[in-house]
Amino acid sequence: MNNLQLDHKILFSRDKSIVFNSDVSPQPRGNIFWSSTLYLLVSIALVGMSCTKEEPTVEPEITCSDGLQNGSELGVDCGGLCPNCESEIAVPAGGYESAETYAGYNLVWSDEFEGSQLSTDKWSFHLGDGCPNLCGWGNNELQTYTGAPENIYLDQGYLFITAIQENLNGKTYSSSRIHTDEKFEFRYGRVDIRAVMPSATGTWVALWLLNRSYQVQDPGRFWPSGGEIDIVEYLGQEKRKAFGTAHFGTDFPANHRFVSGYYTTQKHPFDKAFYVYSIIWEEDRIQWLINDEVYHEIRPERTANQGQPYPFNDYFYLIMSLSVGGNLPVAPLASEYPSTLIVDYIRVFQID
Repeated sequence: MNNLQLDHKILFSRDKSIVFNSDVSPQPRGNIFWSSTLYLLVSIALVGMSCTKEEPTVEPEITCSDGLQNGSELGVDCGGLCPNCESEIAVPAGGYESAETYAGYNLVWSDEFEGSQLSTDKWSFHLGDGCPNLCGWGNNELQTYTGAPENIYLDQGYLFITAIQENLNGKTYSSSRIHTDEKFEFRYGRVDIRAVMPSATGTWVALWLLNRSYQVQDPGRFWPSGGEIDIVEYLGQEKRKAFGTAHFGTDFPANHRFVSGYYTTQKHPFDKAFYVYSIIWEEDRIQWLINDEVYHEIRPERTANQGQPYPFNDYFYLIMSLSVGGNLPVAPLASEYPSTLIVDYIRVFQID
C-alpha cells in the first residue's frame, strides 16, 4: 500500500508591489471613471481571495510502514493487522535455585540451554495443531505449534518459548512444544525444572511426561491407560497457583481418571520469579514439589480406589509445552501477547 500525498495548489497570489497613495492629483472625469472601475475590480479580487473555497481534507491511508501507531496497531507499525511487535523479555533476577546434587542420586540427563540452538540430540518438536488424529491437541487449543525462532529460541543460557497472537495455519496463535520421545526415556528418578511462567491470560503451561508407547498419530491407544504425569501445570489467569496431576484409566473415554494437587504461593507470582518444579518418582509412588516442598502424592491405592490400574511404573518421556486457550484456561486476551515461558534448566537424577 502506498501513502496518499496531498497536492496543495496556490489559487491566488497577492502582488505586494501595489501601493494605494492618497496624495494623488485631481483627474479628469473620464479618468476618474476608469480609476473607480479599476478600484472596484481590485476590491472584488481581494474579497475573492479571502473567500477561497477550501479543498476537502483527505486522511492519509494507514499502512504498516508509515512510522505511526494508528488503526489497530499495538505499537509503531506493529500489532493488529501488522506484524507482531517485538518486545524485550525481562528475565527475573534471583529466585529459587535447586541443589546441583542429591545424596544417593546421580545426574543422568540435563539441559542447561547453553549455546544458541536447541539440541536436536535431546529434543524433537510436536508441530501443527494435532490434526488429523488429535485436532486442538485433544483440548480445543487455539495455537499451532512451530519450531520457528519467533516461538522458541535460546539466549544467555535460557530457553524461551513464546506464544504469539497471529493468524497461522488456520489458527489464531502460535507457540512451541518440544519432547524427548525416542531420545530420552526413563523410569524413576527426580526431575527439577527451573522456570518463569508467562503472564498472558489464556496461556497454559505443561511440563510433563507421557508413556513411551504413546503416539500422537494414535492417541487413544495408550492414553490415559499408559499414564500421564504432569510435573506442573499453570494457567495465566491464576498467577499464584500451580498444580501437578496424574492421569490414568483404561477404555478411554469411559474411565479417564485424574488426581491433582494444588500449590498456592504467597510470595512472588509464578510469572515474576524463578521457581523449581519437581517430582520424586519411585516405584509405586510419585511426589510433587515446588521449591523442594512436597504438596501432592499418588500411590497405587489411589488408582485402585477408582477401580483402575496404576500405570506409573513404566518408561516415560519429557514434554514442555506452552499452549493458548482450550479446555482449562479462560479465553485469551490478544492484547497481552506475545507471552513467554522461560526455562533455566531441566535435570534428571536417578538413584545410584
